[in-house]
Amino acid sequence: MAGSFFRGTTIEQDQRFGDAFEKLLKQVPASGLLKKPVDMSKVNMDAIKPWIADRVSELLGIEDEVLYEYVVNMLSESEKPDARTMQVNLAGFLEDKAGEFMQSLWALLLEAQKSPGGIPESLIQNKIEELKQRREEQQRAAAGIKASNTRLQEQQRKTRSGKRSRWDTPAPALAPAPAARYSAGASSNAAGTTDKGGRRLRTGRSRSPSPARSRVQGSQADTPPAH
Repeated sequence: MAGSFFRGTTIEQDQRFGDAFEKLLKQVPASGLLKKPVDMSKVNMDAIKPWIADRVSELLGIEDEVLYEYVVNMLSESEKPDARTMQVNLAGFLEDKAGEFMQSLWALLLEAQKSPGGIPESLIQNKIEELKQRREEQQRAAAGIKASNTRLQEQQRKTRSGKRSRWDTPAPALAPAPAARYSAGASSNAAGTTDKGGRRLRTGRSRSPSPARSRVQGSQADTPPAH
């Protein structure tokens, strides 16, 4: 008796849990979409798993790896899972959103088992649309970059055309050279320079002969020498 106490019981063995489960199961409609059977051997689960993860995150607002694995395991345990049982089991996680989740999941599985390769046609179309939108975004981004480069090149061209080269700038006017000036003191010093013996020294500046001296020297040159 003590051994059976620690062994525990399952839902099927415990009547209390069994009654609660049956009560919840009766609340799930026995007709409609969830009543249609799904053959999981015809479903490509690799294509369904990303949808399950995205849908769970969408309903909960966060990623839930535990719930994701739980859904995948329930679909993998049997080739013909029971949709109503799955909805009751998911009610503890999704609460009132469990029915919404199962409706969309079961519709996808029914579509998958009729599609070639077990991949729902809607997922294929969604993927094509996603790739198309991504390509359009890339094209818009490339066009924006090209337009920005064009504007930048135009601004650089205008900047270069607005600048004057140093060769285009006129040379500054040169100031006239100052005239040589000599002070009176410097002239008198130059004219009155003498040596130690009192003799006048000749400066390096040559002086032009006066007109009178030139005439006298010229007349002396014309007079013939006396014999």
